[in-house]
Amino acid sequence: MATCIVRVFLNMTTVNCTLCTTVFDADQAVIVVKDGHQIVRCPVCGLVSRASLPAPADIAELYGTEYFAATEGSLGHEGYLDYVADEDVHRANARRRLARIRRFVEPGNLLDVGCAAGFFVDEARRAGWAARGVDVSEEMVTWGQNRLRANLRVGTLADLPQERAASCVTMWDYLEHALDPRTDLVRARAHLRPGGILALSTGDIGSLLARVSLERWHLLTPRHHNYFFSATTLRRVLASVDLEVVALGHSGSSFPIRYLAHKAALVIDRRPVRAAARALATRRPGCWVIPVNLGDVMTVIARRPYDVGPS
Repeated sequence: MATCIVRVFLNMTTVNCTLCTTVFDADQAVIVVKDGHQIVRCPVCGLVSRASLPAPADIAELYGTEYFAATEGSLGHEGYLDYVADEDVHRANARRRLARIRRFVEPGNLLDVGCAAGFFVDEARRAGWAARGVDVSEEMVTWGQNRLRANLRVGTLADLPQERAASCVTMWDYLEHALDPRTDLVRARAHLRPGGILALSTGDIGSLLARVSLERWHLLTPRHHNYFFSATTLRRVLASVDLEVVALGHSGSSFPIRYLAHKAALVIDRRPVRAAARALATRRPGCWVIPVNLGDVMTVIARRPYDVGPS
């Protein structure tokens, strides 16, 4: 089922909510317009999304080279300053996430959805997991295959056979990018063995920062983010695919100062901020890493229930 079906009748655009299937008038449900995109809230379940989604054919371009590495002197995109250069930071964050996962399940088969270059997959392998990953970015997957010898594949969840063998499926900062998040969660569940867990992170549009910032919220980037979950809508979509939330919190991560300055320049489009971001991109203080928790990113652990046999 398509995530967000858009129809136009007599100049009226209607949206079919992926969570509760309500059909509503997009123009009547707009909460903000950002970068030319209407952001709408379902009047029944409250799910926030783009009114119209990118075409599948556009995905390769959206997550091409520029998404993972800004061109020299450029601050005009919404991705990473230099994803590969920040390998040590990604690995440190991965180790913290793996320690959290170990509280709920022992190492076994692990599938990382949206794996990028595979740093999390490689850290999981070092921690005793049989880990593999999938991502739409051919460039990042190829880099990880060649440099890390990681078990990575170019594609989407739909391209993988569903074997019910994984102890854990991870979706770090993935769900907001999905064209059809509910269907992707159904597929993720199909990869899990009974009792296996799904671990994910995504922005929280119900957080205080998001509500205060509104269109300036740093995660409201509709060129790449299609869905904006709150704790309520995230719990509801997980329950709808028979995944039981066993932990939900707002955990921070570590970031280089240059990356934080880069993101600040995208949110605060002022010359001094842009100049500071450019300076920090090439100077030693920009490499310093600091922990950040703005309370607007949810980390969720959800479990696939054990199968119940006949009584």
